Amino acid sequence: MKVAIIGAGAVGGLLAARLSATEAEVTLVARPNAASAIRRNGLTMVTPLNRVARLTPRVTDDSLSLGPQDLVFLCVKAHALRGTIDTLAPLLGPETAIVPMINGIPWWYPHRQPEPLADRPLASVDPDGLLWRTIDPDRLVGATSFVAVEGDGPCRIRHVSDQRFVFGDAGDRDNPAVDRIVTLFGQAGFQPAKTADIRQAIWVKLWGNLAFNPLSVLTGSTLGRLCNDPGTRETGRAMMLEAKAVAERLGVVFTTSVDERIAMAAGVGDFKTSMLQDYEAGRRLELDAILGSVIELAERTGVAVPMLRAVLAMVDLRARERREAA
Repeated sequence: MKVAIIGAGAVGGLLAARLSATEAEVTLVARPNAASAIRRNGLTMVTPLNRVARLTPRVTDDSLSLGPQDLVFLCVKAHALRGTIDTLAPLLGPETAIVPMINGIPWWYPHRQPEPLADRPLASVDPDGLLWRTIDPDRLVGATSFVAVEGDGPCRIRHVSDQRFVFGDAGDRDNPAVDRIVTLFGQAGFQPAKTADIRQAIWVKLWGNLAFNPLSVLTGSTLGRLCNDPGTRETGRAMMLEAKAVAERLGVVFTTSVDERIAMAAGVGDFKTSMLQDYEAGRRLELDAILGSVIELAERTGVAVPMLRAVLAMVDLRARERREAA
């Protein structure tokens, strides 16, 4: 099996490190500077048990050199997906499955869905429909992960906790590619699961992200602190309840309660959310995919989300002030 991983950030690095230990032929596709650094220094991974492993994954900055792959994982920020289209094209054969490993509501979410979605692109995550037109949705395997992983310096990642991934066909079909991915991730030592309703799994992950990622930027606090402080916990809970109302209007059935989901997040401990890491590094925040998309869905479903709107306005202002200061 040939596997390409586009993006050498924390998640892409983790997948490259762990999947390379299987029988699959795995290649990390990175930007030229990142590819050169990894070829020169290798990739260092710190495990949840604080064990340090130095690995030498196969890496390239030229997707043309690889040819068609069986699986392609897109491990970039949601707002960077448009920049992967030219890199992705040479990797596609007739049976290639594409697996976007992204936060928030994915651009393909309306695929094969009834009203009020009905195959209409989401402007918040795909403003001109470029992704919708360019990437065949029938190739897509939806994915969500619950792993906590962070960059820990040049060519170094820290896997903080959890091993869980959930996969399901974006069109809610019985797709053999999903079984292949679950098997591959199991061989790599992860805890993968197959679901017939990947959108439900996306909402469970998004629940925590849409509340505590933005709050972490506003407060500078870690996930554990936000979940355990009475004030920020209640603020996050209110945001999650608004999002729950939107999801349920779209037909999503939750088998986890808000308080159970907060407890899951609290269990990660003193971990900086990906959004706080991006803010501190001066990178663009994933606000459109994580909050803007939910607000757009709220507008389509007629659900009021005042808390989500207020927090988005505050975080957006904070991010803009940081950019202006830089």
